[in-house]
Amino acid sequence: MDTTIESIKHLLYPATSRPQMAALPCMIQAAANDRVVTFEQFEKLIDSAHKGLTDVGVKKGDKVMLTAPNSPELAAAIAATWRLGAVAIPVDYRMTLAEVINVVRRISAKALVASSQVIPDFEKTLAPVTESGAKILDLATVNENSAQLPNVLDQLTPDEDALVILTSGTTGNPKGAVHDLRTLVENLEDWGKLVDMRPEKKGLLPLPLSHVFGLEVTFVCVISGACVIFTDPASPKSFFVCLPKFQPHILVGVPTLYTNMLPMDPKSVGLNNAEILLSGGAPLPTSLAREFEAKFGKTLNNGYGSTESKIISLNLGGPFESVGRSIARAKIEIVNDNDEVLPEGETGEIRISGPMLMKGYLNDKEATDKVIRGNSYYTGDMGRLEDGYLFISGRTKEMIIVAGNKVFPSEVEDVLRKDPLVKEVAVVGLPHSKLGQIVKAIVVISDLELSKKLEGSDEEKKDARQELIGKMKEYCKDSLKRELRPMDWDFLPAKTTLPKTAIGKVDKKQLVTA
Repeated sequence: MDTTIESIKHLLYPATSRPQMAALPCMIQAAANDRVVTFEQFEKLIDSAHKGLTDVGVKKGDKVMLTAPNSPELAAAIAATWRLGAVAIPVDYRMTLAEVINVVRRISAKALVASSQVIPDFEKTLAPVTESGAKILDLATVNENSAQLPNVLDQLTPDEDALVILTSGTTGNPKGAVHDLRTLVENLEDWGKLVDMRPEKKGLLPLPLSHVFGLEVTFVCVISGACVIFTDPASPKSFFVCLPKFQPHILVGVPTLYTNMLPMDPKSVGLNNAEILLSGGAPLPTSLAREFEAKFGKTLNNGYGSTESKIISLNLGGPFESVGRSIARAKIEIVNDNDEVLPEGETGEIRISGPMLMKGYLNDKEATDKVIRGNSYYTGDMGRLEDGYLFISGRTKEMIIVAGNKVFPSEVEDVLRKDPLVKEVAVVGLPHSKLGQIVKAIVVISDLELSKKLEGSDEEKKDARQELIGKMKEYCKDSLKRELRPMDWDFLPAKTTLPKTAIGKVDKKQLVTA
């Protein structure tokens, strides 16, 4: 029996394919008073979205763009798009209208799925979208009252395009990574088995469905019979309210989220049932992993993947610094500039092979050819393998060359975070006439007195800056090699936060252009 086809059935017909699961909770929506949606109800939502998309003319191969906060209706609309053999393109619901229109036109979307409950003056606001030729499906019309439509499984072609995920664009313009349904589901199966996803388990998800990690966590729960809990995107505290209330078995978050848990009481935080605490979307500082385990007795499970490759590795017991070993069907190699495979322990570019890779970037053969060569994806990340465990050094795009020395921002950031003065930090490169580049650190400080001075008069700002530079230089002298030490500093008061993407990763593109 083809297990992947069985999993696709569970994905698109979650109750009909498993009658014993029909009454079990499939999703919980914190933003709607902890609304519970069973597998049977979720299938009815898919039926409704299926009919809605059909009514606006969506057919096989059409592109459907979706923009809304996480909800069962949004997940249902994505699944309904796949039923039709169309291509789902979920995007960040925080996009401006101009950005939405630009993407709709750029990808030639047949339909835009959005919600009148989120967008004020829905029809008027989205008029420019309809003028561009795309039809609109209002998620508010997706409900459980739609008649069941004929089963379309025998018409599915799972090897054709099904999903486009936009890259985050933190270091450049976002591109659309194209995936098919078969390899998406295979990837869900592979890592779902690793973390023992099964009925009765609950996963807590603060990440949006427009991010590959958020989308995969949602649908791995659906195919495995587990329950996914969507936190309220409008409330940063929602995750921490849901934790003790639902006692999830699996948590998903970016490192910043776990950092925010450190001041909490281990007895009441809600980690009693937690088996897997996945960290992704940004590098996990080793210091955070150690401190978290020491306080809560729980290991943060670092992982590795990308919009282009989906989830590739998970650390389920290896060294803190590692992102784990490759999942089934994934092959990780380290290569040099001549494309030669390096032995374990040597650092080079991370190359990935396997069926989980994207087909390419949407309408961008030039960009595709730069990263897909043969059957492999060249990640642009630098790392090494030790005993099968992958260790990440940093991104080649972010690498800073100081007088010929390679500096990865992450290695500087990891050290600076350990200074009690540092609340948040990001490191970038600046051009320099003699050295080529220098290291610049943008630091949100934790000291409240110095924060007040940074917000005071010009003289107070100058005094605070000089004091902070002196303290940071003294710290760096003992902690960093000369070429790693920042030569330019920006200090921000404690109430400031660095700009973030939708999933909480520091947006360095904004920092560089600010």
